[in-house]
Amino acid sequence: MFRKFPLAKLSTRRAELLSSLLFVSVAFTASACSRYTRTKQCRALIAQVNPALDDVLTVTHSAGAGGAGGGTSAGGAGGVGGASGGSAASNGYVAAAGRYERLAKQLGPMEFGSEEMAKLVAEYAGVLNSAAETLRSLAAALESNNSPEAERLNRELERISTHERSLVARMDAWCQP
Repeated sequence: MFRKFPLAKLSTRRAELLSSLLFVSVAFTASACSRYTRTKQCRALIAQVNPALDDVLTVTHSAGAGGAGGGTSAGGAGGVGGASGGSAASNGYVAAAGRYERLAKQLGPMEFGSEEMAKLVAEYAGVLNSAAETLRSLAAALESNNSPEAERLNRELERISTHERSLVARMDAWCQP
Protein backbone atom coordinates (compact mmCIF):
# COMPACT_ATOMS: atom_id res chain seq x y z
CA MET A 1 0.00 0.00 0.00
CA PHE A 2 2.75 2.50 0.81
CA ARG A 3 5.34 3.08 -1.79
CA LYS A 4 8.90 3.15 -0.72
CA PHE A 5 10.90 6.09 -1.89
CA PRO A 6 14.43 5.31 -2.69
CA LEU A 7 16.79 7.02 -0.27
CA ALA A 8 18.71 8.65 -3.10
CA LYS A 9 15.58 10.34 -4.43
CA LEU A 10 14.71 11.67 -1.00
CA SER A 11 18.24 13.02 -0.55
CA THR A 12 18.07 14.74 -3.92
CA ARG A 13 14.80 16.46 -3.03
CA ARG A 14 16.16 17.47 0.33
CA ALA A 15 19.32 18.82 -1.32
CA GLU A 16 17.24 20.79 -3.85
CA LEU A 17 15.09 22.23 -1.06
CA LEU A 18 18.12 23.09 1.02
CA SER A 19 19.89 24.74 -1.91
CA SER A 20 16.74 26.75 -2.70
CA LEU A 21 16.48 27.86 0.93
CA LEU A 22 20.16 28.70 0.98
CA PHE A 23 19.82 30.77 -2.20
CA VAL A 24 16.82 32.70 -0.79
CA SER A 25 18.67 33.21 2.47
CA VAL A 26 21.76 34.56 0.71
CA ALA A 27 19.65 36.84 -1.50
CA PHE A 28 17.79 38.19 1.53
CA THR A 29 21.03 38.74 3.44
CA ALA A 30 22.62 40.50 0.47
CA SER A 31 19.57 42.73 0.13
CA ALA A 32 19.61 43.57 3.82
CA CYS A 33 23.35 44.21 3.68
CA SER A 34 22.83 46.48 0.66
CA ARG A 35 20.15 48.41 2.52
CA TYR A 36 22.39 48.70 5.56
CA THR A 37 25.29 49.94 3.43
CA ARG A 38 23.07 52.46 1.67
CA THR A 39 21.75 53.75 4.99
CA LYS A 40 25.27 54.00 6.36
CA GLN A 41 26.42 55.95 3.28
CA CYS A 42 23.47 58.33 3.48
CA ARG A 43 24.06 58.98 7.16
CA ALA A 44 27.72 59.72 6.45
CA LEU A 45 26.67 62.19 3.74
CA ILE A 46 24.18 63.87 6.07
CA ALA A 47 26.81 64.04 8.82
CA GLN A 48 29.07 65.97 6.43
CA VAL A 49 26.48 68.26 4.87
CA ASN A 50 24.18 69.35 7.68
CA PRO A 51 26.82 70.81 10.05
CA ALA A 52 28.37 72.71 7.15
CA LEU A 53 25.00 74.17 6.17
CA ASP A 54 24.34 75.06 9.81
CA ASP A 55 27.67 76.93 9.79
CA VAL A 56 26.61 78.80 6.65
CA LEU A 57 23.32 79.79 8.26
CA THR A 58 25.13 81.01 11.36
CA VAL A 59 27.67 83.00 9.37
CA THR A 60 25.16 84.60 7.04
CA HIS A 61 22.60 85.37 9.76
CA SER A 62 25.13 86.77 12.20
CA ALA A 63 26.36 89.06 9.43
CA GLY A 64 22.84 90.36 8.90
CA ALA A 65 22.79 88.98 5.41
CA GLY A 66 19.42 87.30 5.14
CA GLY A 67 18.78 83.58 5.16
CA ALA A 68 20.23 80.53 3.56
CA GLY A 69 17.67 78.39 1.82
CA GLY A 70 17.00 74.71 1.90
CA GLY A 71 15.42 72.58 4.53
CA THR A 72 15.88 68.96 3.64
CA SER A 73 18.38 66.54 5.04
CA ALA A 74 21.16 67.70 2.79
CA GLY A 75 20.04 70.97 1.33
CA GLY A 76 20.61 74.65 1.29
CA ALA A 77 23.46 75.64 -1.01
CA GLY A 78 21.93 78.68 -2.62
CA GLY A 79 19.42 81.19 -1.45
CA VAL A 80 21.64 83.42 0.61
CA GLY A 81 19.59 86.48 -0.08
CA GLY A 82 19.25 90.10 0.81
CA ALA A 83 21.61 92.33 -1.10
CA SER A 84 21.88 94.68 1.82
CA GLY A 85 25.23 96.36 1.55
CA GLY A 86 27.84 96.58 4.21
CA SER A 87 31.04 94.96 5.09
CA ALA A 88 29.41 92.61 7.64
CA ALA A 89 27.22 91.08 4.93
CA SER A 90 30.19 90.85 2.56
CA ASN A 91 32.29 89.13 5.21
CA GLY A 92 29.43 86.71 5.90
CA TYR A 93 29.16 85.85 2.22
CA VAL A 94 32.91 85.28 1.93
CA ALA A 95 32.86 83.05 5.04
CA ALA A 96 29.88 81.10 3.65
CA ALA A 97 31.71 80.69 0.34
CA GLY A 98 34.71 79.24 2.15
CA ARG A 99 32.50 76.82 4.05
CA TYR A 100 30.81 75.66 0.82
CA GLU A 101 34.21 75.06 -0.77
CA ARG A 102 35.43 73.03 2.22
CA LEU A 103 32.25 70.96 2.14
CA ALA A 104 32.66 70.30 -1.59
CA LYS A 105 36.20 69.03 -0.92
CA GLN A 106 34.95 66.81 1.93
CA LEU A 107 32.39 65.18 -0.36
CA GLY A 108 35.00 64.27 -2.99
CA PRO A 109 36.45 61.13 -1.37
CA MET A 110 33.09 59.73 -0.23
CA GLU A 111 32.05 56.44 -1.82
CA PHE A 112 28.54 55.26 -2.62
CA GLY A 113 26.92 51.96 -3.50
CA SER A 114 25.79 53.14 -6.89
CA GLU A 115 27.29 55.14 -9.70
CA GLU A 116 24.06 57.18 -9.84
CA MET A 117 24.47 58.43 -6.26
CA ALA A 118 28.18 59.10 -6.75
CA LYS A 119 27.30 61.28 -9.76
CA LEU A 120 24.62 63.12 -7.77
CA VAL A 121 27.05 63.87 -4.95
CA ALA A 122 29.70 65.02 -7.44
CA GLU A 123 27.12 67.30 -9.06
CA TYR A 124 26.14 68.59 -5.61
CA ALA A 125 29.80 69.42 -4.93
CA GLY A 126 29.81 71.36 -8.20
CA VAL A 127 26.72 73.27 -7.07
CA LEU A 128 28.46 74.10 -3.80
CA ASN A 129 31.47 75.43 -5.70
CA SER A 130 29.21 77.50 -7.97
CA ALA A 131 27.43 78.92 -4.94
CA ALA A 132 30.79 79.77 -3.36
CA GLU A 133 31.99 81.54 -6.47
CA THR A 134 28.75 83.49 -6.77
CA LEU A 135 28.83 84.45 -3.08
CA ARG A 136 32.37 85.79 -3.44
CA SER A 137 31.26 87.84 -6.46
CA LEU A 138 28.22 89.08 -4.54
CA ALA A 139 30.43 90.16 -1.65
CA ALA A 140 32.63 92.11 -4.07
CA ALA A 141 29.58 93.72 -5.71
CA LEU A 142 28.24 94.77 -2.31
CA GLU A 143 31.61 96.18 -1.27
CA SER A 144 31.76 98.30 -4.42
CA ASN A 145 28.07 99.33 -4.07
CA ASN A 146 27.31 97.81 -7.48
CA SER A 147 23.56 97.24 -7.03
CA PRO A 148 22.78 95.96 -10.56
CA GLU A 149 25.53 93.34 -10.28
CA ALA A 150 24.41 92.38 -6.78
CA GLU A 151 20.84 91.88 -8.04
CA ARG A 152 22.06 89.75 -10.93
CA LEU A 153 24.14 87.64 -8.56
CA ASN A 154 21.17 87.22 -6.21
CA ARG A 155 19.16 85.87 -9.16
CA GLU A 156 22.04 83.52 -9.94
CA LEU A 157 22.01 82.29 -6.33
CA GLU A 158 18.28 81.64 -6.64
CA ARG A 159 18.92 79.58 -9.79
CA ILE A 160 21.68 77.65 -8.02
CA SER A 161 19.38 77.07 -5.06
CA THR A 162 16.69 75.62 -7.34
CA HIS A 163 19.21 73.25 -8.91
CA GLU A 164 20.45 72.32 -5.44
CA ARG A 165 16.94 71.49 -4.20
CA SER A 166 16.42 69.24 -7.22
CA LEU A 167 19.66 67.39 -6.48
CA VAL A 168 18.79 67.02 -2.81
CA ALA A 169 15.41 65.55 -3.71
CA ARG A 170 17.09 62.96 -5.94
CA MET A 171 19.67 62.13 -3.28
CA ASP A 172 16.90 61.81 -0.69
CA ALA A 173 15.03 59.45 -3.02
CA TRP A 174 18.12 57.26 -3.38
CA CYS A 175 18.51 57.15 0.40
CA GLN A 176 14.94 55.97 0.98
CA PRO A 177 14.57 52.25 1.82
